[in-house]
Amino acid sequence: MRLQKHNSSKPAVYVAAAQHDYLNRLAEQATADGGDLLRRELERAIVVSDEEAPRNFAQLNSVVEYEDLLSGRARTITLVAPPDADIDQNRVSVVTAVGAAVLGLLPGASFSWQTHDGRPRVVVITRVVNAS
Repeated sequence: MRLQKHNSSKPAVYVAAAQHDYLNRLAEQATADGGDLLRRELERAIVVSDEEAPRNFAQLNSVVEYEDLLSGRARTITLVAPPDADIDQNRVSVVTAVGAAVLGLLPGASFSWQTHDGRPRVVVITRVVNAS
C-alpha cells in the first residue's frame, strides 16, 4: 500500500501503515525542533503494510544503532513516542531531531540535516532490531 513516492536525493523513508496516523499526530503536536523534521519526513515517506515492509527499518520501539559521521560517535537508542522517552535509558523520542532523522531508515542509509543553530549533522544507520 504505497501512498507516496520518496525524494531520490534522500534515502527512502518507510513508515508502517499502522503507525502512520499516530506519527502524523505526534508531528503536528510537537513543539520541539524535531517535530518539523518529522513532518517533512512523513510527507515523503513510503507507507507500507506489514506484508510489504522491508525488513528492519527503524520504527517505533526499534533499537537503532547509528554512527554520527561528523563526531565519529556510535550510539544505540530505542526509538519511542514522547511519553516513553528517557535519555538515561537511551529511549529517544521520534519528535527529537535524531529520532525524526533515523525514523524509517534501513541499515546502511545515511541522513543529514542542520540543527536549529545551523550545525550540520550526518548519521548512518548501522543496525536496526525491531520488537517481535
